Amino acid sequence: MTIKEKTSDKLISALAELIKSKRLDKVSVSELTKKANLNRGTFYLNYDDFNDFILSIEQNLLNNFDKLLDSDLVACGLGKGMPKIFNYIANHMQSFKIVCLDEVFLKKFEESIDAFVQRHNEFNNTIPQRYAETLLLNSTISIIKLWIFEQNPRSVAEITDIFYKTRKLSPIELVANDTQK
Repeated sequence: MTIKEKTSDKLISALAELIKSKRLDKVSVSELTKKANLNRGTFYLNYDDFNDFILSIEQNLLNNFDKLLDSDLVACGLGKGMPKIFNYIANHMQSFKIVCLDEVFLKKFEESIDAFVQRHNEFNNTIPQRYAETLLLNSTISIIKLWIFEQNPRSVAEITDIFYKTRKLSPIELVANDTQK
């Protein structure tokens, strides 16, 4: 691991702690470097400013996420690549917690998944294709966000199992409702 990677890891860990008690846009470089036990000069050797630091986290996550999506075609979330996707997120959970607070990142993350869904899936005509794509996209994003922000996030095996079940069951099957009988 390079010095820059070690510095980044320290800063990410410190930022993850700081955002537990304050909003991301209220964190200063001084607070961040103090919490990370680094001096401000070290921060500025690696990043132009706080936004550059956040953007570097976002870009790194998105680039690696896109590579994973394309390495194992994850057809409709039923492909063999989903555990790799969830492992990647689990291994970078602190970073995802930070950037998922940023609407711009979430939009890019959604666009990445949406583009993948459109490129690599064929849909039947049960419902209009764009509705099917939106259903897949929104359920995927919702499950990932819920998992990331759980107080005690589930294991990769548990979240993968939950994810696969949501792909195989209809919403009506997920609701235990006596009125359906």
